[in-house]
Amino acid sequence: MWGKTAYLLLFIFVILIALPVVLIKGILWKEKEAAIILKVYNHHQDKIVLLELEDYLRGVVAAEMPAKYHPEALKAQAVAARTYTLQKLPAYGGTGSQAYPGADLSTDFRYCQAWLSQKEMKARWGFVAFFYYWARINNAVEETKGEVLSYQGDLIEAVYHANSGGYTENAKDVWGGEKPYLISVESPYDQESKNYQSTFYIALQDVLNKLQIATQDNQWQLAITKTNDTGLVLEAKIAGQVFTGKELREKLGLPSAKFTVTQQGDILAFQVLGKGHGVGMSQDGANGLAQLGYNYQEILQHYYPNTMISRLKK
Repeated sequence: MWGKTAYLLLFIFVILIALPVVLIKGILWKEKEAAIILKVYNHHQDKIVLLELEDYLRGVVAAEMPAKYHPEALKAQAVAARTYTLQKLPAYGGTGSQAYPGADLSTDFRYCQAWLSQKEMKARWGFVAFFYYWARINNAVEETKGEVLSYQGDLIEAVYHANSGGYTENAKDVWGGEKPYLISVESPYDQESKNYQSTFYIALQDVLNKLQIATQDNQWQLAITKTNDTGLVLEAKIAGQVFTGKELREKLGLPSAKFTVTQQGDILAFQVLGKGHGVGMSQDGANGLAQLGYNYQEILQHYYPNTMISRLKK
């Protein structure tokens, strides 16, 4: 028969060893069961790979925002990227990748979010710095795990860009579709970044070639005919043809469509404000707000007004 000592030892074993092991296995099993697996087309490898959501987000944050930015800005980026990702999934009402059928998303920044593998991060930052930056990015993703942005119960289209040039843009001025949470807001701390202002010089003939304009008139000018309140070019006329600011930005390789232009002989000088499409969160602006003491929730609510931060519903 067992004595009291034997029963006491058995009780201690169950409480201190067996029960924690069972609980940990249960938690891990539940986490694994609840994991969201993404089909991501890796355009460098030309194949679809399977990535767990939070692992994918670490690569997105590393690619999309400088890892040296303030921790609160990195957290804001993680929530925006998580929301953008899930909003694309068919399970959450999205259409998946339009550019790469069969995939949910891609690593091609022209159509989706940029993404870096750990190998690419080491190549970008160096082997030693990798561990420091990886910890910062991992913390941003982990500390916001499961958090998303929604409007009236639906995930929002959480677009973002590098620098808005002082004011973000209304979605309708850039893409034509109006969104109550993608409206113009002030972004004053954009000015502290090198992305805020730049000048590009393009030869007149190169402009014609890039825009595929054939003309014998050597006296033509680029005339900006319509802008919005923030200075975004909505329409311009060149050699009798009309282009949107978005078209000029893409065809001429300008950082943004918020520009003025002057002619210097046979050269056009474009004075550009900002970098990117200008809609949603300005990453440079988010970093500036974070340095002033704003937390990531306040940053997100500034750049995505009328939205709520909530836990993801599986």
